[in-house]
Amino acid sequence: MKSPHLRLPFWIRVPATTANLGPGFDALALALELYNYIAIEPGAPERPDPFAQEILEAYHKARNLPLKPYKLVIRGSVPPARGLGSSATIRLGMLAALDKVNRKPVDLDWLIETATRLEGHPDNVTAAAMGGFVVCGGAQPARVRVSSRLKFVAAIPRIETSTRTARSILPPSVSRQDAVNNLRNSSRITAAFLERKYEEARGAFHDRLHQPHRAALVPGLEHAIEAAERAGAIGAFLSGAGPTILAICQKSEKSIGHAMVTALHKAGLDEVDVRVLSADNGGLTVARFLPSSARETRC
Repeated sequence: MKSPHLRLPFWIRVPATTANLGPGFDALALALELYNYIAIEPGAPERPDPFAQEILEAYHKARNLPLKPYKLVIRGSVPPARGLGSSATIRLGMLAALDKVNRKPVDLDWLIETATRLEGHPDNVTAAAMGGFVVCGGAQPARVRVSSRLKFVAAIPRIETSTRTARSILPPSVSRQDAVNNLRNSSRITAAFLERKYEEARGAFHDRLHQPHRAALVPGLEHAIEAAERAGAIGAFLSGAGPTILAICQKSEKSIGHAMVTALHKAGLDEVDVRVLSADNGGLTVARFLPSSARETRC
């Protein structure tokens, strides 16, 4: 029996994202060809959904509209709580769906601003909305398309990481040398992406601000990063708050994925999925139909 949701008039397609890219904490991100499809239906949900309700209330307040009940429907392939921007896809998708229901044109600037207030940081939201590689900050984020020759090998452990927990363990300050190290590395990564000379970012994905502290949440993190780079990756890093580890390369995808999985297995993470992805350069789009491959997911 087909799901009744397949008959919905439109879906908001939003790509997964990877944020930070190692040293670019809350500043660098890029979109990936892995998607969630978001739709809404009139009426109250069968069970209370605080996550969706927060988005709903924020939307009506921002648009100065009377509050109406809607059910959130999510289909897709972005795993929740894995460091791939699942919450950003849902926040952006629901806001855009509400705008479409209220006959408002898609306004990426407004969507980014509103979703960022809900998310608490701009990196995943900006990349998901715009696509490509983004640098957040200032009046407008910087954005550039990413070449299809660049591949992203995601090692996705079947454990979940809370962004709130991952942020709570970070120290309130860092040393000057660590700050300088991150500035240098994030600047090198940005230059490499803007000039599409990706090999020039080799060695620049190392971080001293958040990854050393979050390693306690992802057994084998440092060994998996080292293994990916030995296997030929340009660089590897914790994707967002984790636990996904992402390696960037232009070849040897299979070897890099195997190396990361082996390192994680040795650390006790027995179940690890590997996905080889390309960058998404389209960002948020409106889709008329739901792909048959899109499966039910959650917040």
